[in-house]
Amino acid sequence: MRRFLAEQISLPREKWDKRFKDYTETKWQEEVKKTGGIPKPFPHEAREKDLKRYLEKLDLTIEELEGKRILDLGCGDGNFVKECLDKKITEDIFGFDWRIEPEAVPSDYRGHLIRANFEEEFPMKTFDLIVSFAGVEAPSYLGEEKNPKKTLLFALPALKENGEIRIFPVRKAPPESGLMGVEYSRKKWQEVLEELEKEKGVKWELKPIDIKVAGVNKDVWLEELLIIRK
Repeated sequence: MRRFLAEQISLPREKWDKRFKDYTETKWQEEVKKTGGIPKPFPHEAREKDLKRYLEKLDLTIEELEGKRILDLGCGDGNFVKECLDKKITEDIFGFDWRIEPEAVPSDYRGHLIRANFEEEFPMKTFDLIVSFAGVEAPSYLGEEKNPKKTLLFALPALKENGEIRIFPVRKAPPESGLMGVEYSRKKWQEVLEELEKEKGVKWELKPIDIKVAGVNKDVWLEELLIIRK
């Protein structure tokens, strides 16, 4: 299925297969439901949902997380970190986010959720796995202050030997889509990855995960997972 999505997104809209068109409609309906006033889940339900989303979008299993030293960049409320701790998947997991207020972190998670600007510093190292779900992004227009290369240059030395970085999403628009922000971001990601490969010998791959459909025009783009191995 993922290969099929990647093949279709590389074609102009008029050449899309009916199965792909039907799938985009399904994804559109899902998006409408998500923004249609559904009641907010209870905290434990939100944590479970976020864990499931992380596993799906980062193409990981619980078994691959067990006992690992993990860092979540741009962790937000820290639901992924909290759920891994609560389920005892690993006790060696941490989240960085500049919005974290240390005094507001519940006692069970103190020391695991850390206020940090990961474009400026990495206060911890020796991780098996560094992940980011919508936390590390390339700029989508000229002048936007996002610097994924700087973050990756901090992240690479923070990995153990044979460690891995997983970043989601890297977006890809169909040809002639008019999605200038997606196209610009894709171009900047490509530049960063090619520079790191040339300068640091970094090995990377982009793995298709799913499509996103949004906006009144039902714009479609592919969301890929970036995997960097040390």
